[in-house]
Amino acid sequence: MKTSNMKVIEQYKQNNSLKIKRKIDYEKNMLLYMIKLYCRHNHKEYHKNYNKTFGSKNICKECEEVYNYACERTSKCRFISTKTFCSACTSHCYKKDMKEKIKKIMIFSGKRMIFHSPIAALKHVFVMMICNMKKNI
Repeated sequence: MKTSNMKVIEQYKQNNSLKIKRKIDYEKNMLLYMIKLYCRHNHKEYHKNYNKTFGSKNICKECEEVYNYACERTSKCRFISTKTFCSACTSHCYKKDMKEKIKKIMIFSGKRMIFHSPIAALKHVFVMMICNMKKNI
């Protein structure tokens, strides 16, 4: 009996860690998409002179620093299993300057996401609405 319970618990842990990994990967991909959108529109000089190389993210150095920092914070997030988005998190872990940069990127890209990736934009709005309703209860 104990071994079957142990197997069930172990399988639950594996499934949970797989879900968390997928969530982290999704957040990182979404973040890169939004940063690319921002960079392409706001750092045009960089994109005029840019020569694409293998494995490159096609974003300027400044935006890549923001992306790398945000990915590091996402990977280390202790609330990743329960939170929806960083903006809805109870504990903000970004440094002040990076928080301002990512906020600027999110505001810019968020307004344009409906045209570039409508499904992701609608999903984000829906999740934020649910999160806000839970806060008000």
